[in-house]
This record gives sequence, structure tokens and C-alpha cells, in this order.
Amino acid sequence: MTDFIILGTDTDAGKTTFALLWLHRFAESYSYWKPVETGDSDAERITRLCPAAVVHAPLVRLKAPVAPPLAARLEGQRVPQAKVIAGAMPQALNDKNIVVETFGGPFSPLNEEELQLALIHELALPCVLVSSTNLGGIGRTLQCLTALGAEGVDIVGVVLFGKYDEFTAEKVKQHAPTVTVVSLTPPEDWTSPALAACAERQREPLQCLKNALDRKRNVDPYVLAEDRRCVWHPYTPLVGADEPLVCVGARDEFLELADGRRVIDAISSWWTILHGHRHPPLMKTLAEASRRLDHVLFAGVTHPDAVELADLLLGTMPWVGGRVFYSDNGSTAVEVALKMAYQFWRHHGEPQRTRFVGFEHGYHGDTFGAMAVSRDPVFFGHFEPLLFRADILPLDANRLDEHLAQHASETAAVILEPLVQGAGGMRMHSAEVLKEIVEITHRHGVLFIADEVMTGGGRTGTQWAHQRAGIVPDLLCAAKTLTGGVMPLAATLVSPRIVEAFASADRTRTFFHGHSFTANPLACAVAAANLRLLLAGSLQDAKRIEHSWRNAFTDLHGRANVKDVRICGTIAAFEIDSTGGYLADAGQTMKRRCLEMGVFLRPLGNVIYVMPPFCTSRESLQRIADAMTAAVNGVA
Repeated sequence: MTDFIILGTDTDAGKTTFALLWLHRFAESYSYWKPVETGDSDAERITRLCPAAVVHAPLVRLKAPVAPPLAARLEGQRVPQAKVIAGAMPQALNDKNIVVETFGGPFSPLNEEELQLALIHELALPCVLVSSTNLGGIGRTLQCLTALGAEGVDIVGVVLFGKYDEFTAEKVKQHAPTVTVVSLTPPEDWTSPALAACAERQREPLQCLKNALDRKRNVDPYVLAEDRRCVWHPYTPLVGADEPLVCVGARDEFLELADGRRVIDAISSWWTILHGHRHPPLMKTLAEASRRLDHVLFAGVTHPDAVELADLLLGTMPWVGGRVFYSDNGSTAVEVALKMAYQFWRHHGEPQRTRFVGFEHGYHGDTFGAMAVSRDPVFFGHFEPLLFRADILPLDANRLDEHLAQHASETAAVILEPLVQGAGGMRMHSAEVLKEIVEITHRHGVLFIADEVMTGGGRTGTQWAHQRAGIVPDLLCAAKTLTGGVMPLAATLVSPRIVEAFASADRTRTFFHGHSFTANPLACAVAAANLRLLLAGSLQDAKRIEHSWRNAFTDLHGRANVKDVRICGTIAAFEIDSTGGYLADAGQTMKRRCLEMGVFLRPLGNVIYVMPPFCTSRESLQRIADAMTAAVNGVA
């Protein structure tokens, strides 16, 4: 679909004039909707001056020609929230796309709480910005483009209205090279024939703008063809896999696909998106940070964002002191922890501690150390001869106690994903079991690594999953939601005990590890903003979502084809009674069924699970629950 929004740099920029010219030129393909009107009705003007156009009635119609919240006050009314207005967008009639005209400027007040920008975000459509070529047009246009870009608004084109000014068009194109810029002149008379003639005279720039909008829709076949030719996707066979979805945009809990569908991202794009896609506070922070610094090496250099983030992270831990070591992703955060654990013991004169303990169904990443402490035969079986010594035990405190009673002096650390073992099938254990595991580990004098790459960021209902058990890890690995899903970043949080072993002027005791993009300033700035949001109360959404799952999935307990229903925080998982484990065909069957219902999931073989962003609405949660239930019912 090429529905789009008409924005104006301000009131009287020419939005309705552009809509009239557009509808005269493309009435067979487009209808018109102005959701909020004050003063004289633009919907009535469009109906009168473009009789061929389909015009949808406004949702809000107010008499006074002033800002909507003020006009509403004068009539004893309230303008609805942006989400409500967007939800009332008319359905396309006779396959006509919809052009949505806004009022005033993007930053005009929509209601008592929100700016019109909130509605633009909720509609999540490509936008065309209308501006005037009058004196100051260049600065006015570029200023608005910059502000909208910082807010993540997708501007496809700029329409410059008025007497043709080649210099203005040149400068806007120069400073907005990714935007299609066209110049239009208004009609000489405000009659239907004059408007039709005006549109016909300017068919070339109008068609140019339409082509730019159409490219949004037609990206699908080209991208798929090129994808098949040159891209290798993770965890995906090169032959026989379903075609990938072509994603062209995202907002809140939704992914926007090139074919016009808008599907719920019910697994938060591999567990990374925390507050929602393009969450405005995080996008604003990213834009502001990009105006200060792009990147700088982190060996011998520091910057305020990395320091602030480290301070915030350490403030969430049960230690006083400690350090943060930055890296790039969850797997490398685990590598850092494993290397630190072993080097810690070398510094203490115990180089024989070369063994690690992991647990069945654990998954800690795809690099060699992470594979060694996971040992999943499907994922890592081919690499077994290359992996270092690790003992993989059942997740049982007694079994760990027996093992460490014999091998503690050879063991550097025990590693576990607290409360939820993610990629191994969303297998869950209680806080009591976690507490026992850690107490036994420490009683035998072995370090404990909490792999919170997935469970951190409030996914289980608390900032860190280990907090539910009241334990104290020696090292903690964080990634995925660290930046709210906006940028790649990972961190290994190191307790004071570990730090002390490295605190020496002896350079041989240095931890020789690093990455080119260690502590990237943009990522650190966004992560700090993300963590501040969490600490300010966003965790309440995790409790809301967990409550929704417990209500929605009660009927699945005891179902013949459901072996287990597991819920923890925002995570809900069903294990289907099906052979094949991770390679089970049931996973693909359930994925396709959910997608048919507008929900994107990626089952782990015979385990279908959900982990949506915090912002997910009640309606979307219900859609997810309905889709998952239908998917389970469809598996024999």
C-alpha cells in the first residue's frame, strides 16, 4: 500500500492545495481523510472542488479555527488520544489508497497531552512535507526535516509551493539528498476545472512524487530476488526455507512489510526490542548523541556516555564497586566472562582450573567459548572436536553438588541463564532452584556467571532475573535489550572480587581483550536512556503482560497435544507433543499459522513462545494469544 500523510511546515503551507492537485491527478487510486478538523471543513472543500474523489468523514469536527485542544475546550469536548484516532483510520474502498491530511505543523498540539507528532507516529505511514517558497523557505523546510528526522518520521518527499524558485529547490535537495523534492504552483482559480488543469500541467512532478511513494511498495520483489542471490541468513537453510519477510518499517509492537501488511513483532526481534520499535525517547537520544560523537576507540580513551552507563549498571547490582567491560553482543559478553574467570584463577595461582560447568538446554552464544559451555548437539555438534572442556549437567542442585565435590579444584566457573533458558526451549526453573545452584557453586569455591543476555532488562519481571532469587553473581553478561533494541551493545559486569585480582601495575596481569566498537558512544547513550526508563517504572508493563498471559492461556493446560505451558514475566511458551525437537516441522506450521493472523513468531522447533515489547497494547496481546492458540490447535 502507498497510503501516506501530508504534513506541513506550518498552518497555510499548502497541504489542502496539494491534496486537491493530487486527487485530481490520481483520483482513481487515492481517497482523502483529514481525521481532525477545526474551522472551515477541508473535507467539504475537497468534496466540492474534486467531485471524483472519495472523501472520508473526519473523526473530530470542531468549529473554532484554532488548535484542536483549544477548540475542543470551547465546545466542552476532548480530542481523543493519538492511538484512538489512528485506530479509526477508514478502510480502503475499492482498493483506493488513503492520503491523510494533518492540521497545522507536526509539532502542533493534538490534544491536552500529545502533539500531532504522536498521531504521525501512530499512523506509521510515509510522509510528504509541504512547504512554501516564500522568504525563509529553505531554513523553514530544512529545520522541519531535521526535527522530523530526529523523531524517526519517514519523509519520502518535499513539495515546495509557490512561485518556482530554483535556488530553494537546489538547496533543499542538497541538504536532504534522500528525499524527493518537487516544486508546484497553486491554481489561478479555485474551481474544479482550474484545479484539474493545474494538476494536468504539473503531471510530471506529481508523477515523480508518486513514483517515490510507489517504490515503498515495489521494493518487495527486488529485495527478495537480491536476497536470494547474495544473502546468508542466520539459522536458515540455504535451500527449502520460507521466503523472508521484507520489512520496510517498524513502530511500537508492529513491523511494516513491503507488501502492505502490518504484523505484530511478538518476539521483539529476537528479544532485543524492549519498549517498542523506534521508542521516541530512545530515538531522540540517538539523534542528539550523533551530533556529539560517532565513535572513538576505547583503549586509552573514555567518554561521558560510557561512564554514565557503567555507573547506572553497577547501581543495579548487589555489590559495592565493581567494573563494566563493554563488548558487542551477547556471545562476546559471555566470552569475556569465561576468559576473566579463568584468568582470575591464574592470578590466584590456580591455573589448573580449566573446566567450566554448564547445564542441559543452556545456550550462551555462537562463539567458541559460548559453544563450549552450551554443547547443544543440533547447534554445535559439528564443532565438538574444537571445544574446550566443559561439563554439561542436568539443571539440578544435587547433581551440581556431587559434581563439584569431585571437581571444584579444576573448575573455574558455573554459568547459567537465570530463571529462563532461552534458545534451549524457553525452559524455566524457579528462583529457589537458582538460589540453590548459586549457593552450592560458592560453597565449593567456584565462580558463578549469570548469563542475563536474554533475561535482563525486565523480561522476567525484575531488572535482572537473578534478583528474584536474591543471589550475588560474580560476573553478569548483558546484551539484547541493553539499548532497548536500538543499537548493538553488550556488557560484562564484574564484581569487586574479580576486579581486585586484575588491579595490578604488572602488565602481564592485564585483561587482553577488546573490540573495535567497544563502548560505542551512540550505543552507550541510548543504553543509558533505556536504563533510566526502566528504573523510572517501565517494569510495570512486564507485570501487565504476565497477567495477560496467565489469563489467556489457562485453557491450554491439560490439552492433549500440549506437554507444558510455561510463563515468566513477558515470556510465555508452550511445548507441543511433537517429535524432532528444534528440527520439528511443527515449528514451521505454527509460524505460518500465526503469520496468517498478523503475528510474527519464530518457534524453537516444537516450542512456540512469545516475548513482546513492553508497549504492546491489550488488543495486540489478545491477537497474539488468539494466534498462538490457533497455531497449537492446528498441530496434530
